[in-house]
Amino acid sequence: MMIQGLYFSTPQLLWLIPLLLIAGALYIRFRGGSWFAASRLAVFCLIIAAAANPYFVQTHTISSETPNIVLLDDRTGSMDVFDPGLAARLGALTGGQVRTFSGNSTPLGDKIIQNCLPGETLVLVSDGYSNSGRSLADALALARASNTTVFAITQKPVRDDASVEISGTNTAVLGGEYPFTVIVRSSGSYQGPLAVYADETMIYTGDVVANGTGSIKISHAFLDTGDHILKASIASDFQPENDNYQKAVYVVPQPEVLLLSDNNSPLATDLSSLYKLTVTSELPESLKGFKAVVLDNQKYSPALDGLRDYVREGGGLVVVGGTDAYDLGGYYNSSLEEIMPVRSYPSTFEGGKTVVFVLDISFSLLSTRTGDGTPILDYEKALAVELLKSPDFEDYKAGIVVFGTKAYDVLDPIPLSRGRAVLVERIASLSPSGAENTQLDDGLQVAWDMLNASGGRGELVVLSDGNLWNYEDVFKRSVRMLKEMNVTTRLLQVQAIPGKTGRLDEMASLSGAQFVSFVYPASLTTKVLSSSEQKPSEQKPQMGYTIAVVNKNHYITSDLELNSTITGFNDVTPKPGAQRLVAMSDGKPVLTVWRYGLGRVAALTTDDGLAWAGVLYEKPASRMISATVNWAVGDPRPEDNRVEAEDGWLGTPLQITITSDARPSLPGASMEKVGDKRYVATLTPDNIGIYYIGDYGVAVNYPLEYRDVGLNPELSRLIMANGGKVFSEDEAGLSLVAEASRLSQRTVQDRISRRDLLLLLALVIFIVEVVLRRLAEIRRRGRSGSGDR
Repeated sequence: MMIQGLYFSTPQLLWLIPLLLIAGALYIRFRGGSWFAASRLAVFCLIIAAAANPYFVQTHTISSETPNIVLLDDRTGSMDVFDPGLAARLGALTGGQVRTFSGNSTPLGDKIIQNCLPGETLVLVSDGYSNSGRSLADALALARASNTTVFAITQKPVRDDASVEISGTNTAVLGGEYPFTVIVRSSGSYQGPLAVYADETMIYTGDVVANGTGSIKISHAFLDTGDHILKASIASDFQPENDNYQKAVYVVPQPEVLLLSDNNSPLATDLSSLYKLTVTSELPESLKGFKAVVLDNQKYSPALDGLRDYVREGGGLVVVGGTDAYDLGGYYNSSLEEIMPVRSYPSTFEGGKTVVFVLDISFSLLSTRTGDGTPILDYEKALAVELLKSPDFEDYKAGIVVFGTKAYDVLDPIPLSRGRAVLVERIASLSPSGAENTQLDDGLQVAWDMLNASGGRGELVVLSDGNLWNYEDVFKRSVRMLKEMNVTTRLLQVQAIPGKTGRLDEMASLSGAQFVSFVYPASLTTKVLSSSEQKPSEQKPQMGYTIAVVNKNHYITSDLELNSTITGFNDVTPKPGAQRLVAMSDGKPVLTVWRYGLGRVAALTTDDGLAWAGVLYEKPASRMISATVNWAVGDPRPEDNRVEAEDGWLGTPLQITITSDARPSLPGASMEKVGDKRYVATLTPDNIGIYYIGDYGVAVNYPLEYRDVGLNPELSRLIMANGGKVFSEDEAGLSLVAEASRLSQRTVQDRISRRDLLLLLALVIFIVEVVLRRLAEIRRRGRSGSGDR
């Protein structure tokens, strides 16, 4: 219990006290009667202070030995693959109240908010997918803020089910390559046929394997304009409604693109096959009708100043480098550079490559000791410090992530060249925290986020005792994440004694990572870096600059696999707000983009393929060039009478944006004007199929509820990140009530008013004053009476 301080409900009234004191002081000075005036002044000040209602805040903790447990039983459609009696059994075991919700959508976040009360424990019996209303992450954060503890129950599907979906844009260019991805999700392990059709013509057939999620990338060229339908089908299973998916693709004529070039280059050849291309050596006065302009190795001249208004009003611009462009073409501080996402002077990237050290600080490393009594944790930290001194990482940025019961970011990547001492100090100060858990998968997730945020090329170094024997789910998730991350990973297993003491060797064989074990007191450098020493001495250094995707969260690079080498580049610096998508190994940008006004601008800082970057104009790398120009073009359709909409889901509100001179009418939809000639129609589809707005089709598929099947792999991480725990049914019966009781403590703040004390003090002063005045009056009368005698 503690007292936090004195507060007032109405502090504005306190301003009357200094005014009253000033008036009282003047009265006493000019009218006399100091003790009487002072007492009355004190009484009035106390009354004013009492009117302001002073109070203290008293904080104390309340806990309950029999916590109030509420089991939130999800009975929506996607839960049919799980055991329906689980919540009832848990209710009987824990004495908790079971609250059920059902339907063809899962507003899980909203249900959590509706059922959380301070001090209660909420247990989720759900697959963890929230597909309507508030997001699960936001709901859990709000529940934690209200002192509600949220647990979750892990469960295995009792029935197999799989869903299929097509991911891709809703428009395509006539005759151009249209890439899309077919995604298969499974409640367990799915292996079966997949067939893909374009307008009833089969374009793909084969088997697909999905352990949770699997995908296949497909490309198709449409030879007619107008609306086309893609369809993907998998084998019929427990819930057949999600075994078919349709996607409407609107095919438009090739957009007009202007290429300013002085040469016939691989760039021109590629563009001429994809667009209605106009090639010229000078910028025409009018750019009307062109969806994008491509500058190929052009020196700056005032004639290019007109591009600023063109881009601001919605045009696309791609600037390709070379010996007459950027830093070599007079772009610096020009009006052309103003609209570009880069500045034409050399960039400086300290440590373009990033290495993240993922260290295990679970209690098993502290309790396990070597023959001379050294904790394995100290040995692990010594190995990490030794690796920091390796010349192989001299030009890297290094970050630190630790894991045990929880995983967290100790230090974001900093250049080793100037931050080695800080890194060593942080590693030396590491110590275990929490319970005896080893959440390696959470550590890998934090490291993955760190690599994505840092850009450049990344590597992982994981140091652990590999003690994952009792954490099968953690082991499987870690293997899956290492496969998905697709970065160079070294698994270093620290051991007190020789032999198989951990499972990192299994993880390496399943994920493709490198594995080395170290038995105290073996040195690290000679073993881990032996791979570099084993390179043949006659191998010549690679000529050129390796480039790779550094940002996958963009239309251009989302499905791009790039590992190419260029022999030259223009040295530029990205502007604040620009996105660096492709870069060299030292971090220098090769492809940078941003939005300027209503338009889009891309800076490709290598050439058109004639001298430096011929490999970029050959398949498969040429997809980067076409994707960049496609992004700059934007929607290739005319601005007037345009319809824009994504695929819809049965029963989920669907928004359709319409550009029209007159207010459009769409039966069953609400219409709202959102801009000049722009309207948004909202409707809730009640049938599966293709909805046509004019000649533009919108595909509506099965309810969103049936897309995500099985248990949400993010559920455990979200629950634990917000202070909860995840139990199996057996674990819940043994320890859920005890854990809920431990976590049911809640902090309560009470206001303790002191108004009554001030009023009592004012009353005492007033009574004392009255008594003193009465006594004084009696004495005066006594003296007067004796004088008369």
